[in-house]
Amino acid sequence: MVAAVDASTSAIVGFSELVLPGDGKGGGQHYGTAVLPEHRGHGLGLWMKAEAILHAHGLHPGLALLTDTAADNTPVLRVNDALGYRPTHTAVEYQLNL
Repeated sequence: MVAAVDASTSAIVGFSELVLPGDGKGGGQHYGTAVLPEHRGHGLGLWMKAEAILHAHGLHPGLALLTDTAADNTPVLRVNDALGYRPTHTAVEYQLNL
C-alpha cells in the first residue's frame, strides 16, 4: 500500500492498494486508488499507483498486474492508461434489493 500524506497536517489524503502473491507467481491485483476531493488534480493518484507498481516490480519482476476500474471513473481510467494498463474485458454487475 502506498499513501499520500499532507505534510502540513500529517493526514493521509490518498492511497493505492496493490496485493501481490507471496510466491511472486500468478498475478497481482490493484484493488483501490483514491484521493480525498480537496487534494485531487495534483497527480497523486498517478504517483501512488506508479510507486506501487515500481515496488511490485522490484519484488517480482515480470509479475502480471490487473486493475478494475468503473467505466465512469474517468480520472482513474486516465491514470491506468498513462501507466500502460490496457482493457482486457468488461463486467456487468447486478443488484437485487430484498
